[in-house]
Amino acid sequence: MNLLKPLGLGLALILVVSCSLDYEQARMAESIPGQIPETILFDFTHTVVSGGRIWVVLEAERAETYSERKEIVLQGVSFREYDEQGNLLTEAQAERAVFNTDSEDATVSGAIVIYSPEEKASLQAGRLSWIREGRRLVADDGQAVRLQKDDGSFVEGRGFSADFRRKKLEFSSRVRGSYVREEEK
Repeated sequence: MNLLKPLGLGLALILVVSCSLDYEQARMAESIPGQIPETILFDFTHTVVSGGRIWVVLEAERAETYSERKEIVLQGVSFREYDEQGNLLTEAQAERAVFNTDSEDATVSGAIVIYSPEEKASLQAGRLSWIREGRRLVADDGQAVRLQKDDGSFVEGRGFSADFRRKKLEFSSRVRGSYVREEEK
């Protein structure tokens, strides 16, 4: 019996020493809430309907929500906007979009193509930012943007900015283009 007490105490001591609490995982979990999405949706579709009419259809292959960062991250994005008669006003596609849920600003990137059937024109870029306040679409200074009409006319340059309130487009550098004039009959 005397031998069992020291052996039992020794085993208890070994167990206590070998079982330490690891708080590192808890600290890591606290430090990454903005890095892990709360929701992941596949084949996401968001449709805006008002007055019995479809105004906007936004689709994405993948949508992730980050409430702490106030962001929605979309992959494989397509967008269609319609007028009050149901005619297509604008359609767009991009590889990625990051939407800020507070400001409603967005940054879109990767093979962006925006097309207007009414204007018979497209805009192509690698990265654009939509600023809701002021309804502006801007590209970084070094970013090339190309506007092209269906007839082949185009203008491209860097430092693109579009003010949709004033219906004004401008480039700040490296602007070039070509105008196709149709012959009168």
